[in-house]
Amino acid sequence: MKSVLKILTPVLFMGFFLPGLAFAQSPSLPHQFFGSVNYTNGAAPNGLVVEARIINGSVVAVVGSSVTAGGNYGYNPNLLFALDNDGVHAGQTVEFYVNGIKANETKTFTNGESTNLNLTVPASLPTTTTLSPTPSENTGSSGGVTTPSTPTTPLSAAAQKVDANKDGKIDVLDFNTLMVNWGKTTANNVADFNGDGKVDVFDFNLLMINWTL
Repeated sequence: MKSVLKILTPVLFMGFFLPGLAFAQSPSLPHQFFGSVNYTNGAAPNGLVVEARIINGSVVAVVGSSVTAGGNYGYNPNLLFALDNDGVHAGQTVEFYVNGIKANETKTFTNGESTNLNLTVPASLPTTTTLSPTPSENTGSSGGVTTPSTPTTPLSAAAQKVDANKDGKIDVLDFNTLMVNWGKTTANNVADFNGDGKVDVFDFNLLMINWTL
């Protein structure tokens, strides 16, 4: 399994990913996407919705979405995680739609993977858009990694248990530690957040519940 979900944020992730993950019987890791968005005559303006869809016959499933900012999608705070809570999407083709228009690129769904996928839209720039807030100064514009801002309050006792690197925040570094140790059953593993002797989805759930906002 690749352990490289490069850029994370709790805002979108906690908004719709956690509920499905925390209560599913056999949840699977999502596939993360990020990159640039370009029309035939220039970069995408802010505020366009980018959807990841998987189409099976007449059934269209929107498995994730983001909002463009600075000519990009999938960066903090508008990440794009294609979800697979039922564990059925591995190997299926993910299509991308920008403002309702299908982009030229597609990608095969792989659980736990992070993909830098630049999208090209076969159309001219839209004349009107719904603007979204300008992304923070930490937002990358060429595939760079972004990190959540430093928390303003101390971590709770529960959050301290999942602070793998003990830096006072729950972020991508703790997630990477989880992925590196995924499936291991060694004693006193730093990523065994719930102390049950193995690193699995229950530790993942704890990480997401305590993600630093």
